Amino acid sequence: MQGGYYEVATGTRAVYVRVHGLATMSNCLCLRTFLESLLAEGRSFIVVDLADCTGMDSTFMGVLAGAATYERNDKMPGVAAVNVSEPLLHLLKNVGLTELIFIEPEPFEAPPLEFVRLEEQRGEKELLACVHTAHEHLMKINDRNEEIFRPYVAALELEMKQRGMKGPD
Repeated sequence: MQGGYYEVATGTRAVYVRVHGLATMSNCLCLRTFLESLLAEGRSFIVVDLADCTGMDSTFMGVLAGAATYERNDKMPGVAAVNVSEPLLHLLKNVGLTELIFIEPEPFEAPPLEFVRLEEQRGEKELLACVHTAHEHLMKINDRNEEIFRPYVAALELEMKQRGMKGPD
C-alpha cells in the first residue's frame, strides 16, 4: 500500500493514534471519522505518536486542528503529539498547530494497549468534505493560514457545488 496508515487504541483516559508512513489527504478520512466518533462520545484527550510518520500534509494537520478545537468541557489541550522529529515539528510550527496542541519533547511510549489498524474509507464526496473542513480548521489558526489556504478552500467549495454537495459537513 502506498502512503500510510493509522493504528489506534483507547485507553482509560486517552485515545492513542500511531501514524505509519505518510499522513495525507488520501488516508485522513478514516482518522477523522474515528476521532470525531470518540470525541462525540466524550473522550477528550488524543495522543498522536509520530515516531513512524515519514511526512504529513495540510489535510492531516487540519484534522488534528479540528480534534484540538473540538468543544470539550475542560480547558486541557485535547491533542498531544509525541515522538515528533525535527522536520515534522517544523511542519506543525509552520501552520501554527503548536499553538493548539501539546508537543511532548521527551520520548514517549504508549501504555500496553491493543492497537488496531484503521480501515481506509472511500468516498469521493466524503473525502472532499473532509479536506475542505480540515483546511477551514487551519485557516482559523492564524491570518497567514487564511491567506495561504483561502484560494484552495474556494476551489474545493466550487468543486463541491459542481458535485451537488450542499456545503461543508
